[in-house]
Amino acid sequence: MSLAIENRFREVEKLVVAAQTKGLDPEVAAYYCKLGCVLICGAIERSIEILISDRVGGRSAPQVNSFLKSFFKRGTNYNCDEIQDLLFKFDADWGRKFQVLIEKNDQIRSGVASCYAVRNSVAHGGGQSLGPNILRQYFDNAFTLVAGLENLLRA
Repeated sequence: MSLAIENRFREVEKLVVAAQTKGLDPEVAAYYCKLGCVLICGAIERSIEILISDRVGGRSAPQVNSFLKSFFKRGTNYNCDEIQDLLFKFDADWGRKFQVLIEKNDQIRSGVASCYAVRNSVAHGGGQSLGPNILRQYFDNAFTLVAGLENLLRA
């Protein structure tokens, strides 16, 4: 895994572990979990930007790199369907391989979608919440998703 992506996930994992601390005030744990969802989604989004930019932009004309930078500024919630759509835009084979990966791992699809649902609720003032164990599952799903995507793009 690239160092930038690995470091991002390491930082998020520190919060996930802190949220699971025994004896932690339940209100503090709830805040950690909400923040954790936001950070997990951010890690997915930034990882996708890094992976696509490295794979496509590194060997392309400067205009392509400029396009990629502006494209990723718009802030998309990269659930599995959005990632698949993005991959198909660049390479149909990437899209098909990702589709197979996710079909074999439906827990990743549902976990990432649920994490984004909580993130969107938190970001827009809703009351949706989760516990530390679910946060850990979301983190593991996100990490597995990004690792699988990286392997797919490096093949």
